[in-house]
Amino acid sequence: MDKIRVILVDDHKIFRDGFRMLLQSFSFVEVIAEASNGNEFLSLIEDHQADIIFMDINMPQLDGVEASQKALEKYPDLKIIALTTFLDDDYLEQMLMAGVEGYMLKSAEIEEFEKAIVKVYEGGNYFSDEIVSLLSDKLNMLRKKRKKKDDLPEFTDREKEVLELICKGYGNKQIAEATFLSIKTIEKHKSSLFQKTGTYNTVNLVIYAFKHQIIKF
Repeated sequence: MDKIRVILVDDHKIFRDGFRMLLQSFSFVEVIAEASNGNEFLSLIEDHQADIIFMDINMPQLDGVEASQKALEKYPDLKIIALTTFLDDDYLEQMLMAGVEGYMLKSAEIEEFEKAIVKVYEGGNYFSDEIVSLLSDKLNMLRKKRKKKDDLPEFTDREKEVLELICKGYGNKQIAEATFLSIKTIEKHKSSLFQKTGTYNTVNLVIYAFKHQIIKF
């Protein structure tokens, strides 16, 4: 088969030299260009038709996140594998949002890079085991947050309106005037709010609303 054309983007020449030698040990890979920062990469990508880009994240002038975003806006079919020295939640999220196909640690084993190139070239995704673990942790956190949100009671629009006014410090009479309801009706809504939230007084109700972000303050 035709060789997979690769471009290396990293600001450390020593790393690029070593990584190029590693990639050239694969019979199916050809390193066609190198860049030391995002700007250099964006300049040369127009003249080099690459199959895969290995993109460092931390670089001067233009980092890997912005370089990936700009490159993929212009060439949406480009396949980028992000390279990093250490795990970072923010960078991981930013690179995934940019649309990279893979995310790997520079310390990965040779066999892992070989697998990554083939898998991404064939249209798949590849993440180092440590990255997968981090993604799993983030996903579990999102699931817990979502479950916590799903476990909250459902409030009617009127109850939310009354709760918002309570949180603003309004008393029953002021709430009644603001909503054009009777004080008795307001008391019924408050009673319903107490029951749904498991609270027993206005102070606890306000704390509950803050804690669970029911009302946007």
